[in-house]
Parts: sequence; C-alpha cells; structure tokens
Amino acid sequence: MRRDASRNRIGAALMAVAVAGWGISGPGTPPAEASVMGVNGMVVTSHPIAAQAGLRILQAGGNAFDAAVASAAVLAVVEPLMSGLGGVGGYALVHHAESGAVRSLDFIGAAPFGADPEAFSAGSRLWDRTHPARDSFLAPLVPGNLAGWAALLEEYGSMTWAEVLAPAIEYAEGGFAVTPAVSGAFGTSGFGADVARYPYGAGIFFKAGKPWPVGEILKQPDLAKTLRAIADGGPEVFYGGALAETFARTFAENGGILTVEDFRNYEARWAEPLSTTYRGYTVYSQPPGGSGMTVLQTLNILEQFDVAALEHNSPEFVHLVAEALKLAFVDEDAWNTGKDYAEIPLDRLLSKEYAAEQAARFDPERAQFHEAARPGSDLPTAVEHTTHHTVVDRDHNVVTITQTLMLPAGVVVPETGVIFNNGMSYFSLDPDDVNRIEGGQRPRFVMSPTLVTRFDEPYFALGSAGGWTIPQTILQVLVRALDYDMDAAAAVDAPRFVVRYLSNSIPYLDGTDLVLEKDFSAEVAEALNGRGHRLREPANRLGMLNAIRIVPGAGVLSGGPDRRREGHAAAW
Repeated sequence: MRRDASRNRIGAALMAVAVAGWGISGPGTPPAEASVMGVNGMVVTSHPIAAQAGLRILQAGGNAFDAAVASAAVLAVVEPLMSGLGGVGGYALVHHAESGAVRSLDFIGAAPFGADPEAFSAGSRLWDRTHPARDSFLAPLVPGNLAGWAALLEEYGSMTWAEVLAPAIEYAEGGFAVTPAVSGAFGTSGFGADVARYPYGAGIFFKAGKPWPVGEILKQPDLAKTLRAIADGGPEVFYGGALAETFARTFAENGGILTVEDFRNYEARWAEPLSTTYRGYTVYSQPPGGSGMTVLQTLNILEQFDVAALEHNSPEFVHLVAEALKLAFVDEDAWNTGKDYAEIPLDRLLSKEYAAEQAARFDPERAQFHEAARPGSDLPTAVEHTTHHTVVDRDHNVVTITQTLMLPAGVVVPETGVIFNNGMSYFSLDPDDVNRIEGGQRPRFVMSPTLVTRFDEPYFALGSAGGWTIPQTILQVLVRALDYDMDAAAAVDAPRFVVRYLSNSIPYLDGTDLVLEKDFSAEVAEALNGRGHRLREPANRLGMLNAIRIVPGAGVLSGGPDRRREGHAAAW
C-alpha cells in the first residue's frame, strides 16, 4: 500500500516535470559553452535517466539527500558496471542548509575479516589481471554503496526507502534503453568478459554472446526483486539479512571469504572533511582514504603563484599545475590510507608554510621527475568504472557523491542481479606499506568529492570519475572556476591534462609522464616537450566530472555535466 502511494506521488511529479519542462544537456545539445540553469533544484549525473530520477524526487517534495539516493540507485541499474549494490562504495560531501554543516561520508567497503595476505600472495601486484584480488571470488570488499545511501537518508532524508527506490525498481523491472557508454563498458578492455565467464551474469548482460546492443531494452528482474526487498525491509536485509545469507553462501561455495558477519558489521562513517582556503574561498574535500589531501595540497601550492595571470591552458599554465600536482602526489604516495588508525601529519601537509616550501621547489623552466616508490601497473589506460553525481535543492542542501564498482570481479550472484567489486586489489602486498592487506580495514581510493563555499554559503560542488585522473580533474576544474571565473559548463568542458605518477597501491603508471587531451595544440605540446615533459600520445578524453555552481546573490544553479561520458543535468 505504501509502495503504491509513493509511486503515485512520484508519478504525479514526473507529469508536472513533463508539463513544466526541465533543462537537460547532453552530447551536442545544447552547445558546449551553454550551462543548464535552474532555481528550485538541480541534479547532474553521468546518465540522463538518473538525472531525471533525481529531479522527480525533488519535484515530489524530496530534498537533495533523497534525490541523491534515488539517482544513485538508478545509476546502479542503468550503469551496471560503474557502481551498484555490489560496488566498492565511495565518498560523499554534503552541505546541510539548516545547520550550515559541511560533512564527509566514507562508505568505502572493508576487507573481509578473514582476509589474509598469504591468500593473495600469488603474484607481485594485486592489480594484475590474473591476480586473485583482481579476478576471483576472493576479490570483493564488503559492498559499501547501500550503506552510504542509508547514512544519507537516515541522517538528512525526508522520504521512505520505497519512495526513493521506486524509480530504480521501475527501470530494473521495466527496462531501459542501453546507451553506447553502457554497451561499450561491457565490451571494452575485456572487463565485460569477466562477467561473461559466468553463465548467470552472461545471461543478463549479453545477447548472443555479445554485450547488450545499443538501443535495445535491458531488463533486470532479479535486481528489481533485490531493490524491492530493500524498499520493503530496509538496508538490514542486505547487511545481515536474507540477502547477506545468499551472498555469503555463493562466496563460500566458490572459495570466497565474505561472510554474513562481514556484512552485518559493516557501516558507513561520518567525518569532518579536510579544508583549506584558496583566494578567499573555503574548499572542502575528502579526508584520507580519498585523495582530498592531494587536491587541497595542490591548491595551496598554486596559491603561491598568480595563476590568473597565465593564459589558460598555455604551456606555462600546464607546466605549473602539473609540477604542483607531482609534489602533492609524492606526499599522497607516502601517507594516504583508508585505515582508521593511521596517523597522518595533516596539519603540516595542509599548512600554508609547507605549501610555500613546496612552491620554492618549482622550476619554471624544467619538468621534475620523482622516483617511483612502488612497482607500477601494467594497466594501459585510465579505467572509468566509477560514477559521480551532484545534487542541490531549493534550500541549497548539497550532496556531491562519488561511488564505484571499481572493476567487476566477474561475480554476479545468482537470484540477486548484484555485480560484485574487486576492491581487494587496491590494497598492497608490501608488509611495510601503509596500505597492506588487513582484515576489516579499508583500502585507499582516489575519489574525492569537493565543495567550495564563500561567506559560509555553498558556491561550487563537484566530483569526478576516471580512476587515477580523479584528483587532477577536480583540481583543474576548480582552478578554472576560481581563478578564471568560468561557469560550471565551461570549466568542465575545457581540455584537460594529467600527470601519470606511480602511487603505492593505486594503479598509477610508472614515471611522471604527461598526457594532454587531443584538443591541445601542437604548439603547446612542443613547448611542454621543450621544458622536459615526457608527453605520451594525446587522449580522446580524460576522466568524467559533474559540477553545480550556485551563482552568488541570485541563487541560480548552473550545471556542468560532462560530455566526455553521457553527462546530463536536470533542473527546474
């Protein structure tokens, strides 16, 4: 009965949206330089259906926290290789309008308590494709996504589970049209082949032995049943109830170590975000575990220079930003971890005095190279099995949330439709490494949702997908917004570059090479090469970032969906 009422409520809101209209941007429409604008609320995601689902919730009277959960659940359905109920988890940064609080939420999954480094010692690198931590029933962490949604909903939400999960259930049950990004994810780089190895997963996501075709309707009835069970019984059915029992039984039968107790003992955790000031703004980002420290350290270094005096994306600009990022990555390599007992000297690392010392190391004429601390990965390119969305409501509650499946371990648990992650590969086998494998602890990730305030009011909220490119993408978009006063769309659309720097357990590549997106001119590349940068082949696209800017004074919302994937913004 409650489910029917919630469907009617949300269905009526969808009708109102259809009458009133909303702003949605996508590849080629509207023009790249145009922002989607709104006043009463906005949702920016990597998939149009997820953006519309969040807007439905806002139109039905929900707040940003309700809408963020609804969009996250729809992304679990329509981008099944990017996040989902079996995903690693992620991080969220929130601004609560009534209290003015800015808080961080860590819902990265934890290693099973039975995780033993010896069980993962076959091979030197956890990320290697044939390693048990990368591709087996030993690979998954306890999934954290649902726990993150629960923390948001229970702390600040105004709707029921049945209401916020209704859109996801509709799309899982009734199906959705497969987009190029979804079909391509299953066919690219062999990652879909991991799922295809098992008959149950192959039966859902493959048709005649090939990834589900673009434009055809994909239905996931078992996933719909799983979502309906959560809507009826709450997240407890997943973390210790009947679903947990089903998961644990499947893993035990196939040599895995996840148990019902692992699920029952897992919880998301709230924390104080890291912050720094930058040219009159306050910038908040994710505490250690995520790469917020790298974003903020780089900003502190750049504050020592007159960035705005440099032509945007000129050789001088790229050189300065790349060299600052390298210095920050050295500290991340040494210190960053998701373990809850780690002692990290954040006061020093984020101090302006330390930033001045780091800035003094900058050579305006020559690129510097930093010795790799750990062996590198053979992964050839950045891999985006992560998604990000940002939501702002009429009261200026803000949720900016990054979540990931990371990569599929190939495991889709029968009768549930849930694809599991391979988050164990983000640990290290080195016994001296702060990120060594340890039961019950969380590995470090690079996700780092970020929020900028001015005069204690939210101004700019953003986050990124794209593996090791994430902190660099966030940093560049921040600088464009804060130093060059670009609106959200222009800051997101502008060509990017990334430093390839090896980090201890994350799969950065060897050395400190530089990669430019293809839109940079040959003259810029030649000038950077003259400064000693080792340039790799230009990239078609680097990362994916979604952002919302709240225009000061007017309170107008300006959306920046990323056209590098299928970014969309929905507003009213």
